[in-house]
Amino acid sequence: MHYDTLCCIISIYTVNISKRGEENIRILDYLYPSRCPVCGDIISPRQHIVCPGCVNTFQVIKEPKCLKCGKPLEQEEQEYCFDCTKINYHYNRGYALWVYDKNVRKSIANFKFHNRREYSKYYIQEILHYYKKEIITISPEVLIPVPLHKSKLKERGFNQADLLARGIGESVGIPVVEDYLMRCNKTKAQKRLNDRERAKNLYGAFEVNPSYSTAPFAKVMLVDDIYTTGSTIDACAEVLLRTGVKEIYFISLSIGKGY
Repeated sequence: MHYDTLCCIISIYTVNISKRGEENIRILDYLYPSRCPVCGDIISPRQHIVCPGCVNTFQVIKEPKCLKCGKPLEQEEQEYCFDCTKINYHYNRGYALWVYDKNVRKSIANFKFHNRREYSKYYIQEILHYYKKEIITISPEVLIPVPLHKSKLKERGFNQADLLARGIGESVGIPVVEDYLMRCNKTKAQKRLNDRERAKNLYGAFEVNPSYSTAPFAKVMLVDDIYTTGSTIDACAEVLLRTGVKEIYFISLSIGKGY
């Protein structure tokens, strides 16, 4: 389609959006069709949020899994993963949806770095399908998305953890406080660092927004997209404990293996 023709169609759509409602939304769907969060192709049928053939591609974490961080384990008799047996994390417990393999890694990368915000619909749907009961049972007072540094937020245009938190919060009736935690230092990408470098990289990276420091919540749940060694979640938890939070849980879209 010629560029000028496309611009004309978009202009007509913008002018008439208040008049023609759903019909205009359908036009926009055809101009900018949603893509599958698994394979990346245009979704068919269009009313779905994932291709029917892609539904079972990602590995859902099942038992046995770590009683602390939720990583999958090899042996039934194991209670904790290798990391959780050697590190005294500051949070109480965590839950994760998928194993962080090459398929999930590609999907999340497109979500974050190629502005595929529509993927969040599928992510949120699956988190709620598997963990809604656990979230309601824990009953945190608020959901707190792991923050991005302001420079990265400006560059990306959105915080992926905030999108996930809002979708979860709306479903279970728990408020989201997106600015409760602040990322005060611009850190290096964690994936390029070893365990010791990760901890050093995150030292002093987070702080509680001064607006909330005098009235902390007693029980909170952190929300993030990826949990690998746990350094980021733990750095957030440590800061929260220092300001009076008593119980800290987390929910993550994906997590590495516990072996």
